Amino acid sequence: MRRLTLILSDLYLPAEAVPAQSVAAPIDLPGLSWLLRFASGSMPLSDWRQWLAGEIGAHALQDVPPAQVAARAQLPPEVAAGAWFATPVHLSARVDHVRLADRGLLRVPPGDHAAWCGEFARHFGPGLQLHPGNPRGFVLSGAAFEADTTDPARLLDSDVAPALPRGSDGLALRRLGAEIEMWLHAAPLNEARERARLPRISALWLWGGGGAAIPGAASEREHEPVALYGEDPYLAGLAAMDRQASHSPAPASLTALEGAAPHHVVEFAPMSGDAQESLASLDENWFLPARTALAAGVLASLDIVANDRCFRIAGRAGWRFWRRSRGWIDNLARDAWSAKA
Repeated sequence: MRRLTLILSDLYLPAEAVPAQSVAAPIDLPGLSWLLRFASGSMPLSDWRQWLAGEIGAHALQDVPPAQVAARAQLPPEVAAGAWFATPVHLSARVDHVRLADRGLLRVPPGDHAAWCGEFARHFGPGLQLHPGNPRGFVLSGAAFEADTTDPARLLDSDVAPALPRGSDGLALRRLGAEIEMWLHAAPLNEARERARLPRISALWLWGGGGAAIPGAASEREHEPVALYGEDPYLAGLAAMDRQASHSPAPASLTALEGAAPHHVVEFAPMSGDAQESLASLDENWFLPARTALAAGVLASLDIVANDRCFRIAGRAGWRFWRRSRGWIDNLARDAWSAKA
């Protein structure tokens, strides 16, 4: 392995938390702080999925809606072409707005997917179908809309109103979302979640779809093999469409990462995932070992993607001992790419 990319897919600093000094009592992450301190800079990204497709050589997929790519892991091309992510979320009604709860990206055990999809079909089929995804949610097919939408990972503990669907079919997609909310409100499956002391699913957040025609192959040229790890369904879709890519669950630590691919990409959800994906756990099991691997020359380079930034750390980066020490929150809030000596 020459190159490692770690993607923190739901770590976004809210606008009101910048400058970083306004973030109260951030936890100490010595590994992440060191890595970001010695990064050559922070390159701004508009979307990590689009960026990743380009980085691994799947250029034909860069402009394809991510839900369509993800759907190709399980659905035929003609169905995947109309796919949307349907992410279960828990919303909190306030006096003057509705917020996505701070742990509001919900997980549905795979064993429960068939029941949810079957109940959805009885209410919305046959035109609309909900398909099993992974613990992070479902894929919706049959919704032929053109709308601009927002990844709900960007909205944790935030007002959802500014992120509702926009564009030519934005209103139609919002209406569908409202109908699904009414169905969920009375769904017996939600009552079962409450009895199991799980949060109710308030809504299925519809996003990531649209009108781009999905290509038949991921890339127009050969590129080096890449090993993809993580739960985000986009990764499984990339691997399904690209013969040079493989996909597996993320291992528990960097030392457990195996495989001969020169580039490994590992995705985590530290703000909404389980304890293994928490920032403290990632620091111990990934960031600190990555620092050691860079110093030893085992890794040639490391990319860390978070907060719409890509931080690139080269091997032997610690030689730049004159770099001013600052916390990881301050580094995540740094402005666009600026190469530093």
